[in-house]
Amino acid sequence: MSEDKRRARNRRERVPERTLFILAAIGGSLGVLIAMYRKRHKTRHLSFRMGIPVLLVINVALYTYFLK
Repeated sequence: MSEDKRRARNRRERVPERTLFILAAIGGSLGVLIAMYRKRHKTRHLSFRMGIPVLLVINVALYTYFLK
């Protein structure tokens, strides 16, 4: 998130939203959620405000299932 925010400010090529969602889906949803609100980045996008918390719940459920 931080790198994408920096690129946005400098008007450079951005990190695709799909990439951010993939990183969140493979286990980084908590980090994406924290970074999203600490950097105030992507917080206006409904897909991020709803999608990342949903992925966090899924990640927690999968971690719980596989680590039990």
